[in-house]
Amino acid sequence: MKDRRDWEQAGAAIGILASLLLALGIGMGVSANVQSPAPNVANAQSAPLFIALGLSQLRLAVLFTSLGLALFLWFLGALWVRLREGEGESARGSMVAVVGATVGSALILGGLVVLSATALSASALQANAVPALYVVSALSVAVGGGVFSIFFFGVATVILHTGAMGRWLGWLAVLVGVLCALAFTAPFFDSGLLDAASGVLGRYAWFIGLVVWVLLASVVLTRDQRRRIRQGATPSGTTPSEREAVPPPVEHEKDVAAASYSTDAGLAGSEGRA
Repeated sequence: MKDRRDWEQAGAAIGILASLLLALGIGMGVSANVQSPAPNVANAQSAPLFIALGLSQLRLAVLFTSLGLALFLWFLGALWVRLREGEGESARGSMVAVVGATVGSALILGGLVVLSATALSASALQANAVPALYVVSALSVAVGGGVFSIFFFGVATVILHTGAMGRWLGWLAVLVGVLCALAFTAPFFDSGLLDAASGVLGRYAWFIGLVVWVLLASVVLTRDQRRRIRQGATPSGTTPSEREAVPPPVEHEKDVAAASYSTDAGLAGSEGRA
């Protein structure tokens, strides 16, 4: 059981590393914008120039973001265990959250793969496809962000109904979930705040919210796991129903003492009559 708790603590702590890598990915993307502002969907024809000037930064952004999402999925396992504790055997809300995070991560990673393909365009024919690939990449990432709203709303539901983690994390998940849901509207805008390629709400706000929430949740989970290990708490894989099925040791001792007293009294009465 100790090994299991150690694995859960490692999974919780990995979320901190995941958030740092995702933050580095954001930083590299911002650095690429310094070289040349990222064009919106309406100006996708400028994408080749943007990619050429910020090629190194964009490649690092893809690398850091991909690694961050991979580690986030590891952290997701530790988070699921904690949420499942609060829900018990059904664990519907935590399962919905896991599915939302997995599908959202897959869509974002797919968008990053397409963005990487734009940097490998060598022939003239491939170069002509860069604007289209740029738009496809942006839309894939935006829709992935929208799907992450399922993750955050699922997490918020479990936390606020069961208290599996701090309620403030639940309300923060609601806020980030709303930002993620706005990303679903990105395909309907080719410029402005909700633009999928460069819009503050369509591209950046929900992703920054994701990074902040994962960092805070990882810190909370890591701290709680350390406290449980020090206190020798019941392994986190035990569900509430299983814990309720175990009789309290104090009451059990009382029953044993009462039964022993009754037996002794009966024997004493028998000896007296004899």
